[in-house]
Amino acid sequence: MTSKAAQDPVDPRFSDSQLAGLRAYGEIRTVAAGDVVYSPADERNDLLVVLAGEIGVGDETPGHEVEFARFGASGFVGELNLLTGQRPYVTARATVESTLLAIPHDRLRELLDRETDLADTLVTAMIARRRLRLADGATNAPIEIIGTAQSEPSLALRTFLGRNTIPYRWADADADPGELASAGASRADLPVVVHPGGVLLSCTPGRLAEVLGLTQRPGDDRLYDVAVVGAGPSGLATAVYGASEGLEVAVFDATGPGGQAGASSRIENYLGFPDGISGAELTTRAAIQAQRFGARLNSPCRVTGIEPSPLGFTVTLGDDTRLSARTVVVATGAQYRRLPLDNWERLEGAGIYFAATDLEAGLCAGEPVLVLGGGNSAGQAALYLARRCTRVTIVIRRESLAESMSSYLIDRIEAHDRITVASSTVVEAVDGAEHLETVSLRRTTTGEVTRAEARGLFCFIGARPATGWLPATVRRDDDGFVLTDVALDGASRLPYETSLDGVFAAGDVRLGSMKRVAAAVGEGSSVIRSVHQFLSARTDRDPERDPSQGEPAPVLRG
Repeated sequence: MTSKAAQDPVDPRFSDSQLAGLRAYGEIRTVAAGDVVYSPADERNDLLVVLAGEIGVGDETPGHEVEFARFGASGFVGELNLLTGQRPYVTARATVESTLLAIPHDRLRELLDRETDLADTLVTAMIARRRLRLADGATNAPIEIIGTAQSEPSLALRTFLGRNTIPYRWADADADPGELASAGASRADLPVVVHPGGVLLSCTPGRLAEVLGLTQRPGDDRLYDVAVVGAGPSGLATAVYGASEGLEVAVFDATGPGGQAGASSRIENYLGFPDGISGAELTTRAAIQAQRFGARLNSPCRVTGIEPSPLGFTVTLGDDTRLSARTVVVATGAQYRRLPLDNWERLEGAGIYFAATDLEAGLCAGEPVLVLGGGNSAGQAALYLARRCTRVTIVIRRESLAESMSSYLIDRIEAHDRITVASSTVVEAVDGAEHLETVSLRRTTTGEVTRAEARGLFCFIGARPATGWLPATVRRDDDGFVLTDVALDGASRLPYETSLDGVFAAGDVRLGSMKRVAAAVGEGSSVIRSVHQFLSARTDRDPERDPSQGEPAPVLRG
């Protein structure tokens, strides 16, 4: 790598020897000045190495023309969508006559697998470019969401794009009604998404994902080695270790990469991060890592069922799309519980939240909020919210936090002048017109009810496993947690294997799991060994394609 590449990770320049190595993976193209080399109209784009000339990249949407960058000789044109499979959302156009080396998607995968140094340079630049786009996304992003701040559908769209690290502009229809008119829409059409290809009215994350190319494409007839259901820490770890060891991996998540961990404002006791790391940053890195190795991530993409087939399993998605996989890893995690109160469902996303990221905190800035729950997630959320909110009240049913929260968090909470703890207290009612305004709290020791003003109620209570979609042949306990290996009395199973041959479970969804991010990552990485053993034992295995190694494991079926 040249000194320039070391100095500028966003726009590295390849040496002559590196360019010679790259030539083996692509074809040379010549384009005239003004020619479009790719645009949002394309399903996907090639990685383009500029051998001579210059390529400009920007948003050419009428009324929002923005040039983001220009790439000259010995540089390359391309972004993270080359890994994620996302349709390009910018236009690349030759500013002068140019000679390019075009590397198509399948050859890029080979390059990333075989050429470690080049792969490091390319991926580092792709990530750096995405971060630059995120940094100026509030004003320059090609995608715009028009909605209202206290709206669950609007929040769902913003959460989806945030979890997929896609830059966007936000326009509050209450503060700037003119944005709706310019999009040719009305309030009845909210939320509205304006993108380079058009306008989406009453948009949902699923519809936007289809337009961006982030969900499962119809007609996928591949036989995956592993279908991973859930993209939290355990599912992403499964994808990283499976794909890095040569397995064909597809990951499906109903919301977006990250799981509960992705909604955590701060994780301070994760190994290797002495300064802590946000859940979103940790899981975003993991998602990129999995995609670098070739795993396919699909979201929002809900799996509604699995059933055995001659090839392994048929996996059915929410839109009735079906695909085939030889094994399945269930990593759907557990969901925070909702309270059976009047107005609760109506106020979800409009003051009642299940995450405390910068997005939700911004909606409550300068106002009092409540945090419901006494675990570490609740503690981290309270500390994070106290930076921007006038008062944070932690509501717990127990007498103290000591029974459920790490001591380092308790010490910080007790020392914080904006945080108070309401112990022996439960939420009795929630109320508000278009958004949450008050929360009624009842002291369990006295029965006294008080009404507290609150802009936000952040809910971190209980754990309900997301397993209702599994067939009856996958055994669960009374609470819905999946039984695996030693928990299945009288049956000899591989580690993490469920009662259904070839179906495994990892992370919080599994009975007996530790319910910690590090433990979930460990289980996700470990389950791949059992997947390899299962695949090795199959008599229909194709040794030319199947990377499973080692002696077949003794698989005794009870």
